[in-house]
Amino acid sequence: MIQELANKVWANPTFQDAALKLEHAWLRRELNAGAGKEISLEDINKLIQAAAILACSEEPKHRRLAFRTATCAYDLAGSEQLPLSGALRVVLTRLGNFPSMGTRKDVENAQSSLPLALAAEEIRASDARKIVAHHETLHLTNFQHELWGLLVGGKRIALAAPTSAGKSFVLEHFLSEIFAKSSNQIVLYLVPTRALIAQVAADLTEQFTGFGENAPTIITVPLESEVKLPDRAIYVMTQERAQLMLNAHDQFMADVIITDEAQSIADGSRGVLLQWVIDDLLKRKPDAQTLFASPGIRNLDVFARLFGLPDLTSFASVEPTVLQNFLVVGIESATKGKISVYSAGEGIGNLFKLADFEIGHSLASKIDKLVHIAAHLGKGQANIVYANGADEAEKIAIQLAELRSDQEPTEAQLALADLAKEAVHPNYAMRKTWGCLSLLKHTDTAASCN
Repeated sequence: MIQELANKVWANPTFQDAALKLEHAWLRRELNAGAGKEISLEDINKLIQAAAILACSEEPKHRRLAFRTATCAYDLAGSEQLPLSGALRVVLTRLGNFPSMGTRKDVENAQSSLPLALAAEEIRASDARKIVAHHETLHLTNFQHELWGLLVGGKRIALAAPTSAGKSFVLEHFLSEIFAKSSNQIVLYLVPTRALIAQVAADLTEQFTGFGENAPTIITVPLESEVKLPDRAIYVMTQERAQLMLNAHDQFMADVIITDEAQSIADGSRGVLLQWVIDDLLKRKPDAQTLFASPGIRNLDVFARLFGLPDLTSFASVEPTVLQNFLVVGIESATKGKISVYSAGEGIGNLFKLADFEIGHSLASKIDKLVHIAAHLGKGQANIVYANGADEAEKIAIQLAELRSDQEPTEAQLALADLAKEAVHPNYAMRKTWGCLSLLKHTDTAASCN
């Protein structure tokens, strides 16, 4: 019955128009282009009630729209005139998105104001997705709970999920669990770049802080052939480093093999090397538990065929846990710095103009566009600007810093500049931009200003 009701809500053109109107109003407010007056509190109330129905649906598209609608309604109207904190909590409960409840204080504290039936519904759903990992009680999303069950069940998994799905969170706690239960364990965590080595290693080091002397050794560089291998370790490496480990140590093998960004197996020579590394690891320990993780690969069965793993479980999730929006910027006048911002909706063919802006600066070059559009639209927020190559990233970072020259750097930013001066070079250009960092990833560089 609830599915039939959700289907009716979805098929109602009035609801679809109102939901789109709500989203556009929210986006305009986010862009500081004015919002809110074009949609009434009465409509917002009806929309979040509809979202509560769609959240019960089995259809992914219904659930995605329920999440977007409820989140936009809450963010746009708040909880001052309507009990939207409780309503959003109900929608998040039905979506199984319990971690999101803790992101807003009034939503986190809204359970006591819910009617008894809805509070009981939440308690039942929450208990069904509760786990205990290394003495820590966690409430997971539907996706995370299903992934956790497969991992602790020792399954081999091919996983496709959005970056925001919380995969890394589950993996870190799974590793905590296996090292808490087993004295000797070797994990190889394969990542495609050196930058990710540093990130994953830092996250794992923090994860195992409470283990004290029982924490596994985190290893990020290949060990020489004469070095004795530890019995309890997590190796975080690219395929190149893993190949060196395999060549240097005939006895090296992994009980658990995690391949992050597994779609890179199709990337030319590096993909061939990644396949060779995994093949060699599986020859050395055929029963190793394996996880292939990718943000968007469709044909998950490819990993079972490539590595001869008939027991590989394919597991895909398209349900978001954070709100993402894709905007397109059109240059109306490069010399006068006039732009238009469009919402891309579900695809580039669904563009809707949200607002027009005057940047106040010429947008003649690509770097001008990256610098000044990001600075204008991203005021007061943390932003990442992607550039091609270190040289371009440096130019962007310096120009962004010049735009912020009237602002005093924070102590953290000054400390970062001092570290760059001492650890890299006194004349390192990024030192002068205090809040701007460059992160090289193959030929793509991200310059970010916080």
